[in-house]
Amino acid sequence: MKKIISLCLLIAYGCISVMAGQDAKEYKTYVKDNHRVYYCTNQGISLVVDPSPRGLFEPHITIINDSGHDFVFEPKEIRAYAYAAPGNTYKETRYRVERFLENGGDASLLEQDSLDIYTPERYMRKTSSAFWWSNILTETIVAGVEAIGPQDADTRYLNEISREKRIDEASYDNKQELKRIEEGYWRANTIFDHSEHDGFIAVKPVKSSYLILDIPVDGETYRFVIND
Repeated sequence: MKKIISLCLLIAYGCISVMAGQDAKEYKTYVKDNHRVYYCTNQGISLVVDPSPRGLFEPHITIINDSGHDFVFEPKEIRAYAYAAPGNTYKETRYRVERFLENGGDASLLEQDSLDIYTPERYMRKTSSAFWWSNILTETIVAGVEAIGPQDADTRYLNEISREKRIDEASYDNKQELKRIEEGYWRANTIFDHSEHDGFIAVKPVKSSYLILDIPVDGETYRFVIND
């Protein structure tokens, strides 16, 4: 059923695009580690969108330039959307379009909601905040368990050693994650002829199995309909 729904969405996208005269480029997929990778080649430029490393809302994007000239790629111009069931205003179910299609809904009537794309700096702040709250929750739970356990000096000492180890490990993990974002997040770059550049972006997630990305490259906008 999921494959049928994916086909319906792609057909809807294709029909809308052709009717609007917006996109005649050919989009293809291949399979890597049980996940679909999406790509398009047009006038010597290839775009590859891979949602498999970190999930649908942190897609990895590769640009391969064999166009015969250099160009600047500005990731701030990328736009993200989610399909939404028409007339459904509930955030918890609005993006679960499978039910709408399974009930005979017309795929061409699906709405598209704009989604927020994080800047690298904002994504790093969000990541640090998530680590901090996770640590607070963990230590609160552990403290509750320790409070009902033995309270002798040796036990308290061992608990304190374990606590310091957890904090150090969490701090290390946070630093590694921030380093990954700092080094891998897409930023504006000149893509020289006969070269390639890659990175990822992070989209504020919603409860959807589909993500639409409009990626402007060298004056052309590439629209990927991603289902992972």
